[in-house]
Amino acid sequence: MSKESKIAKKEAKAAKKAAKVEKKQAGQYAKLVKSINKKNAKAEKKANKKGKPFTPVPIPTQEEAFAGGEQSKGKKIFQLIILILLIWLVVYFLVMWFTYVAPIKNAEEEGDSSSTVQEYDRYVNEHEITTTKSYSVSEAKALLKQVIHDNWRTLNYSSDPSSAAINYTSNIVTVNNVDCYEFTASGKTYAVAINLSAVYVNENGEYNPLTFHGTALIAK
Repeated sequence: MSKESKIAKKEAKAAKKAAKVEKKQAGQYAKLVKSINKKNAKAEKKANKKGKPFTPVPIPTQEEAFAGGEQSKGKKIFQLIILILLIWLVVYFLVMWFTYVAPIKNAEEEGDSSSTVQEYDRYVNEHEITTTKSYSVSEAKALLKQVIHDNWRTLNYSSDPSSAAINYTSNIVTVNNVDCYEFTASGKTYAVAINLSAVYVNENGEYNPLTFHGTALIAK
């Protein structure tokens, strides 16, 4: 094929492409003119209704309408590239955020490789425990004997019955939120707090406290 034939073929191809583009632009231009005319008609009707002057939107020529077509296409490509970069940065940030693991420092990394982890002794309270202790049944019986001796008149006995038998019932009763040993002595039931904080006498099914009078302790 000669050089002239090749040039003629290229020109024909270019002309065909230009005709196709012109046809496409003609269709787009017709739609643009129709849209502008529709907007102008609507705006004119609205302006007439309000009694205001109407200024129509000018209709550009086909050359004016498509003068910046190539520039607009390049701008869209640039914006698309920027958008892709932003999406990639967001995805990268999220991946790094969720996969990050904080480094753990040990004694060697902190400077002196010969240093060891400090050990501390467990704290021990050197003071005596101040909670109230629990006393034995025999100690509670001794206290009850003293209280009966001090209060036999209040208890309506005809004489001091403290030397009589005092029997532990093997029951633990709760009086005023405190556990108590239960005793029977001379026809009455008594409760002595395990921590010896109080002594009670059962009267008609209810425990009532007894008072102390400061007399000397009776020998056990």
